[in-house]
Parts: sequence; C-alpha cells; structure tokens
Amino acid sequence: MPRATASSFTTKSRRLAAKTRSGAVVLSARGVQPVSIPVGRTALTSVARQVGTARSVIENLGHALAETRKTGRGVRFSVEVTPEGTVRIVHPPENQDIAGTQAAERTSGSGLARAKARGKALAASILAREDMVTAEELARRMGTTRVTVSARRHARQLIGLEGPTRGYRYPTWQLDRDGRPFAIIPNLFTALGDSPWTIYRFLTQKHPELEGRTAIAALEKGEDKRVLSVAVSIAEGTFA
Repeated sequence: MPRATASSFTTKSRRLAAKTRSGAVVLSARGVQPVSIPVGRTALTSVARQVGTARSVIENLGHALAETRKTGRGVRFSVEVTPEGTVRIVHPPENQDIAGTQAAERTSGSGLARAKARGKALAASILAREDMVTAEELARRMGTTRVTVSARRHARQLIGLEGPTRGYRYPTWQLDRDGRPFAIIPNLFTALGDSPWTIYRFLTQKHPELEGRTAIAALEKGEDKRVLSVAVSIAEGTFA
C-alpha cells in the first residue's frame, strides 16, 4: 500500500483559509493522485502542531482499511487524547466483527451492557488459554516463590492479568529460556501506563513498525530497543 503523508497548509490552502476560514490536509504518495481534504481552520491549526500524531492516525487508518479488505472483517482502533495533548493509538486485543457487533447492539436494550459483557467474556477467554498460568506455576518456572511473583507484579516487573473470577493469571511467554522475565517490561509500563492489559495488547498485537510481527516475536529476537521505540511512539502518538 502506498505510504500516505500528511501536510498542513499549502500555498493554495492558505488562500482558501483566508477566504473561508478553513484549510486542507493534502495526502500524496508516489504514483497516487494527491488528494486535498477540506478541514476546519481551528481543527487544522491544532493538528498542524502535532504532525506526527496526524501521520500516526492516517497510517493506522490505512493499515486498518487494507486489513479489512484482506480479511473481510471489521478492524477497529481508537485515538485517546488527554487534556495535556498526549495522543495514543489504542488497538483492542483482538479485532472483532464490527458490523456484527453494531447489529447486535441495535437489537439490544443496552449497548453498553452488551459491550461490558463482551469485554468480560473476551478477558475470560484470554485468561483460560494454555499460556496463562497461576502465580504458583509461574514461580515454579522461575525457580522462586509465589510471594516473589506477587511482589514483582506489584513492582511492574511481571505482567499479571486480573479477570472477573479467576484472579491473576500470568502469560508464560514473558519469561525467556532461562526463566527470567523480559527486562523491558518495567519500561513498557513506564511508556504505556499502569494497565497490565494495555501491555498485554501491545505485546500480542502485530505492528507495521516491526515488519508485521508481534512485539513478543521481536523480543524473542532480542530487539528490545525497537520494541520500546514502538511503545514510546504509540504513547506519544507518533512513529519514528
């Protein structure tokens, strides 16, 4: 897929803005006819201050469109903006059939309740997988105690996922061949926030910046710096 780039005002856009209080975002790529998208002046001014963020949103949208055409399934991601201006691109742990979801919600008296139920069901299915183990089992694999595992989870040195009824479960893939947790885990919490589920989603989803591999696959190849760079870029809403 051609790589799209976003630019703010062109000379023509500036003239248009002066007359109509609006501007345009121009998308161009080699071999593709440039497209000018009219955008309100206030919105364009805000976006122009964060060109990297705009690029990130456009690239993620492009990948989502390509993926849904390829698989025939809906693909979703969300853009989170904080009052401080920090922008994050967030992907769900697994792509869901959006059309089916929307149809179900239209026939339901409470779309929010159904969404919560789906979230709980998805979390339960993830925690029931073979690569999810108890603290006791992880401690055995690490050659340590359950108390130490719990302490390291609190210290953000281990990923422990909490479900509605099953307590904490620990992904076995966060340990290397010697039974040691990936050293990058504390840095991922620093970059992406305190939610273990956010770290789980980041590590298990595929990233274009890692040649379409999961972050786990990259870590298994010793590419800690690349993985952390992607995490920081996602947290900042930009891509290097």
